[in-house]
Amino acid sequence: MKIKKIVSLTLAAVMCFAIAASTANVPEVSAEESHVLDLSVDGVKLAYIPISTAGATNKLVEIAFNDMLDVYADTVTLDYFDPGYDVQTQIQMVNDCVNQGYDAIFIECADPISLTTPIAEAEAAGVACITLNLNCEAVHSLHIRGVDYLAGYTAAEVLAEAFGADSEKNVVIIDCPAAMAATNLQSVGFYDYMSENTNWTLLEDRNIDNFSQEDANTAMRDILTKYDNIDIVYGMMDDITAGALQAIEAAGKDDGSITVYGNIGGPGTLGAIKAGSKALYGLTLSDYYTEMSVAMGLGLYFAATGQTAVTMGLDATPEIALTVFPITPENADDMIIMSRWPLTGMV
Repeated sequence: MKIKKIVSLTLAAVMCFAIAASTANVPEVSAEESHVLDLSVDGVKLAYIPISTAGATNKLVEIAFNDMLDVYADTVTLDYFDPGYDVQTQIQMVNDCVNQGYDAIFIECADPISLTTPIAEAEAAGVACITLNLNCEAVHSLHIRGVDYLAGYTAAEVLAEAFGADSEKNVVIIDCPAAMAATNLQSVGFYDYMSENTNWTLLEDRNIDNFSQEDANTAMRDILTKYDNIDIVYGMMDDITAGALQAIEAAGKDDGSITVYGNIGGPGTLGAIKAGSKALYGLTLSDYYTEMSVAMGLGLYFAATGQTAVTMGLDATPEIALTVFPITPENADDMIIMSRWPLTGMV
């Protein structure tokens, strides 16, 4: 797994760049002009705007955020918003948060282009924007994500080691919305490893309308009627994988004849592995708890100091990427503990 060493070094360099970028070109501010807040005394308002609160990973986001904010329970307010996968609603929510005096916004961008203007305007208005996993084109305070290309590449590598790179396998990828394809590279990483190192055949790479479990279920049902020779299904994120699994189970093909591999790891997929699913072989676990904890810590820094991309004079968005860990039934118990998902949520 040589690529992991190479990418790990790259990630270290990216994190160093993020730190350097956050301190470069920062205008000198006198003590009289600064407005650094004491978060244990001074109140701040934070907003969390995912693409939808229906996603399975939102529960772990809530756990991580609450753990980080526990010490500031009396002074820091965190409000949750649900745009229901609607881009225009998300844009309006960002604008409303700016008008209502929020100090920082955590956001999953439903569309990287449509959110460019509202996020740029928020930063200019003194509201720091921290994009989570799904980025936008506007220069903003921070983008934090799990690695995407490496996640897909690792998934294909694990499957090739388990089932044979020289075997003749037919593969289906259940992918992100087409509008997100340029910034979500899980499927690209999977396909690159597959095409360069195996004899497998890609039957279809299906983009779905949303990152939702329901849409993935519908897409997988259609694919199962279209092909009768599917060997491997790769789901590029957790809700998509769970939806594909539901369709495979409903079709009575969860007997091991189709092998599913996912990415991220929530209670549904982790629970399926722990329960001994014959369909779900494994997934690449993103350490979502750590990712969201780091995001909240830096968001509190921006809220307390009033720093944004504009005040820092940034010409590029600082980016932090966290690595992934392959999970199979052999190491599932240890990985589930590391994931921080409440074990009561598992099967």
